[in-house]
Amino acid sequence: MKILKLESKILIKIASVICFGILLIVLSKFILQGFGSINHLPVSALNTFPGAQIEKKLVITIFAIFLSFFIASKITFYFIVFPISILSALYSPIASVYGAPDYQSVVSLLATNFSESVEFLSSIPVKQYGKSLLIIVMAITCHLIGEKAKIKPWKNKTYVLLSCVFFVIALEPTLFVRKLCLAIEVTKEKLAELNKYSANSSWQSSERKGVPTDYILIIGESARKDYFHAYGYPVSNTPFLDKNFSVKVDGMKAGGTYTIGSLTNMLTVPDKNKWSPRYDRSVIDLAKSAGIETCWISNQGMVGKWDTPVSAIGKKADLSIFLNKGDYSEKNISDFALLKPFKNIINRKSDQSRLIILHTLGSHPDACKRITDIADTYQTDDKSLSYIACYVTSIKKADQFIEKVFNICQKEKVVSGRPFSIIYFSDHGNVHRTVGNKILINNNLTSKFHYDIPLIRIDSEENSVSAGKGGG
Repeated sequence: MKILKLESKILIKIASVICFGILLIVLSKFILQGFGSINHLPVSALNTFPGAQIEKKLVITIFAIFLSFFIASKITFYFIVFPISILSALYSPIASVYGAPDYQSVVSLLATNFSESVEFLSSIPVKQYGKSLLIIVMAITCHLIGEKAKIKPWKNKTYVLLSCVFFVIALEPTLFVRKLCLAIEVTKEKLAELNKYSANSSWQSSERKGVPTDYILIIGESARKDYFHAYGYPVSNTPFLDKNFSVKVDGMKAGGTYTIGSLTNMLTVPDKNKWSPRYDRSVIDLAKSAGIETCWISNQGMVGKWDTPVSAIGKKADLSIFLNKGDYSEKNISDFALLKPFKNIINRKSDQSRLIILHTLGSHPDACKRITDIADTYQTDDKSLSYIACYVTSIKKADQFIEKVFNICQKEKVVSGRPFSIIYFSDHGNVHRTVGNKILINNNLTSKFHYDIPLIRIDSEENSVSAGKGGG
């Protein structure tokens, strides 16, 4: 009888240890995912690179060993494991979007208002919040099992020695804190740089006459004029612009060969002697001086080497919305995503005129990444021209974007009677360059094509004059 009881206790002990171990590994995986520590590689990479899968499993195992020393004891559980679990649970929904902390996620947090926060949190799948709750539940359950079964791995010298070796190899438990500290420092630098361009306006009081009007300025990216069918390109990739414009300027020149160099001069009144922008004389400040409501909606980055000076102009607006709070290259967001906040603004009642600037990613390299949501993309049997096909399609997407903006404005005009005017231009063009056996269009060389950009205006009061009757 005693032998049966002993065997029963041993079986219960073994079952408890197995259950404890399995639960501990799952908990470790969820906590690390909550910190974004094992989400630094895309799923596709993890599937195709075996070494990444091995590294991921190793990190989870090591962290599980780390937790095993503290989770069974009541004191260490509440002072070490439980706080770690709480922190992971809180960050887990954000990690599902941004991954481990970096300046992209920190600056997004600092630059987001309450309504944007609510919209962001509501866009996260409910299962992510369920995972956060599960982290807490599993941590408590694992602690209770360890305490009840009196699991004390710290008393096993071999286990302790092997664990120390594993910790030296990984050091993963400190990765979250190190990345967070680094992200905060980088964010401080980026925001300080952004403030550097925020000069006070030197415009005097201005006056605007006439009925309240919506002025829409669409800024294209890397779009050469000669690739628009509206300007003579042989492929019909601008069906909307071909038939809907009031003025088409053939001879518009960019302010520079790259985004900052061009837009900072074109959106301000630059110093013509030094050919440098004057941030105290921006188009935003001019509109505000005339009592016009201003809004900047951007698909470019808010901070970064190629973004900050231009976004500093956008931040002057009464309302500025950046779909990408970090560097432009951090995310590949479709320009069509700009339409939702644009429509919300247009549909608001207002007694004033409004200037709404939409800054798109347009045809920015890699153009093939910009057209993933376009049907009937242009194709070619010549592999050397495959990128050109993407570029031509990106102009088609720009045409569709302008059409969607026009339709939103037209519907609002029917409801409110507010007239509107749409101006589209590109910041600069690009130049052909052969790399290997493929012809690319990028910014690695400089040519006159960088300066040849489209400039088209659509005026609701001129009834969408057809291309044959439009201005030249």
